[in-house]
Amino acid sequence: MTESNFSLKKIEISVSEAEKRTGRNAMNMQETYTAYLIETRSVEHSDGQSVLTDSLWRRCSAFEWLRNYLLVYYPHIVVPPLPEKRAEFVWHKLSADNMDPDFVERRRIGLENFLLRLASHPILCRDKIFYLFLTQEGNWKETVNETGFQLKADSRLKALNATFRVKNPDKRFIELKHYSDELQSVISHLLRVRARVADRLYGVYKVHGNYGRVFSEWSAIEKEMGDGLQSECWSSYGCV
Repeated sequence: MTESNFSLKKIEISVSEAEKRTGRNAMNMQETYTAYLIETRSVEHSDGQSVLTDSLWRRCSAFEWLRNYLLVYYPHIVVPPLPEKRAEFVWHKLSADNMDPDFVERRRIGLENFLLRLASHPILCRDKIFYLFLTQEGNWKETVNETGFQLKADSRLKALNATFRVKNPDKRFIELKHYSDELQSVISHLLRVRARVADRLYGVYKVHGNYGRVFSEWSAIEKEMGDGLQSECWSSYGCV
């Protein structure tokens, strides 16, 4: 669904804020989620007048909805990925809380990059649904549903399944599939081991950081030992 009368290359896009909210999900159960403020501003100034900035809030599920739509309608285009939905690698942060400020900030930057990459694409930047995602506050999902993209996605999956149902499959492809499955299992195991090792190293660094603060505070109390404690702090623990 492209249109030639607008282009997102002429609009500045930013995801400027993140906000923790509480609402009801599809099962009418209370949930906590993060909403992101999308701001758009026209690059072209007309008649010397100031250009107003439009803004609206979107939650992460709306970004996923947009990407799923683009994947269906533009199968020949590599649609940019979304940032991770949850912190899977513990060395990135102190906890696995998805509301952690550092994680939310990384996701905000990732979502902004996602929109900027879409807007810089010569075809995707002219998509009407993408434009409405940035400008239409309410009923945006209803507009997406009217395109029938979900039915197209389901029919495409059925056609794909039918393609792979072969009575006499080539043994080479079967062996390749077994190899890829085994390789995936090995890589997953290595990543889990790497996560455990990195978690322990992070704990060691954290303890050493506490030692640095102890030496720094100690040097402020023990005036005669201050210089020695400060040098020990700098040489061993990198105090600031």
